[in-house]
Amino acid sequence: MQEVAAMTEADLFISNHYPKGGGMNQPYQAPSADVCIAKVDERYQPKFFAASGRIGRMRYVVYAFGLTMLSYLAIAIVGGILAAIMGGFDSASANSGATMLLGFLAMVVMLFILVMTVIYAIRRLNDINASGWFVLLFLVPIVNLIMGLLLIFMPGTKGPNKFGPKPVANSGGVVAAFVVVAVLFVGYIGVLMAVAVPAYNQYVERAQAASEMQYDYDY
Repeated sequence: MQEVAAMTEADLFISNHYPKGGGMNQPYQAPSADVCIAKVDERYQPKFFAASGRIGRMRYVVYAFGLTMLSYLAIAIVGGILAAIMGGFDSASANSGATMLLGFLAMVVMLFILVMTVIYAIRRLNDINASGWFVLLFLVPIVNLIMGLLLIFMPGTKGPNKFGPKPVANSGGVVAAFVVVAVLFVGYIGVLMAVAVPAYNQYVERAQAASEMQYDYDY
């Protein structure tokens, strides 16, 4: 029994320290698993107020729209508080101090929206493996429209790129928020067209009437 136990311990020692093909395992030997596979599968969770990290198309739209809505909501809440303290919106608007405070807050919020919008654009550019310096193209007329469409519709790099790992898949909350944004945008376009088309037709009719009056006056 002792010999069997001894042989068993020896066999365990050999199997742990020697591979089947012969030779002792080296402590500095490269791992048999492919490290590249782990890097390809590496992902991270994007943050709403983060200044770095890639974001996909859906998160880009949701983040930008959500930030704008939250900022406007903050201004509305502060304005409502000032109006409640001063006895109504008319009294608050007549108070120069309250007007200056609300104007200063609006300016700070607009600056914050601008900075975060630029950050979101840079993160989206990084997602398509492009340098964040391309955000300067938004200052060029016509080109800025093309850039906006690219950021909304161009898919990101599959897997990690030189700007970091791929973000995790969109959660149910992000998808739901994107649907809400899409519906609101379509509704906004519909309202805009309903107002713009009649106004344009009225403008054309007035222009034609003025042209006819000028023609009659000349003759």
